[in-house]
Amino acid sequence: MPLAAHEFQRWSDARIPGQSVREISQATGIKWTTLHQQIVRGKVAEATVVAVARAYEMAPLSALSDFELYADLASGVKPPTNAELISQIHYLDVLREVLVRADELLPFMPGDLRAFPHTDSTRAWIDAIDPGDLRTAMAARLGVTSSTFSSRLKRNLPAEIAVDVARYAGVSLASGLVVTGLLTESEGGWPPDARLGGLQALTDSDLLTVATQKLSVQNRKYWGRDHDRSRAKEMWENLG
Repeated sequence: MPLAAHEFQRWSDARIPGQSVREISQATGIKWTTLHQQIVRGKVAEATVVAVARAYEMAPLSALSDFELYADLASGVKPPTNAELISQIHYLDVLREVLVRADELLPFMPGDLRAFPHTDSTRAWIDAIDPGDLRTAMAARLGVTSSTFSSRLKRNLPAEIAVDVARYAGVSLASGLVVTGLLTESEGGWPPDARLGGLQALTDSDLLTVATQKLSVQNRKYWGRDHDRSRAKEMWENLG
C-alpha cells in the first residue's frame, strides 16, 4: 500500500528540511512529474522513500520505519534463516555446486552467485518460511482466495504484504523487502556472502534435496509452457 502523501511531506520536511520536490527529484533521479503526481494523488510509493533515503545518505530501513505503516520494521530485523538464504539461490547455481563437489568444475569464488530477485524469488521465499498455513492465512487477511494469493506470487508482492508475510512467519521483517528487490541485501540486514555460505554449508545429501526441489519447480514451469504450446497448436489445427 503506498504511503500517504501528507505523511511523506511531513517526513521529508523533518528529514531533509528545505528540499523542494524538484530538488528531491534531481537528487533521487526520479522524474519530477512522477514525484509530483504521487504527491498530488496522495499516494507515495515505498520505493520513493527508499530512493530519497539513499540519495540523502539515510538507512532505508530507518526511513521506512518513520512511517506508521512500517513503525516496527527496523526493530523487527534479524538475520535471515538458512532456508531463506537457500531459497534465493538460482537453481543453476545449485546445480553448479553439485558439479563442483563432483569435481567436474573448479570451486567458484564468493560473488559468483546470480543476483536476485530472480523469477522464482517470491514463491521460493514463501515456501521457505511457510509454517504450513501461510497462504491460507494471508489470503484470509487480504480477503481473497488462496488461489488468488498464490497467483500474486508470480508477480512482485507489494511492500506492505511482504512485511506482513514476514511478520506472520516470524522471520525478519526486512526479508520480504530484500526478496522483492525494494532493499538490497545489506540494507535488509543480510550478511555479505550469506547465501553463498549457506549453499556451501549444505551437506551433500541436503544439497541434492535442494537441487531436486528446484528442478521440480522448473519442470512444472516447462511442462506448463509445453502444454500451452500443444493446446495452441491443436486449436490452430482445428481452426484450419
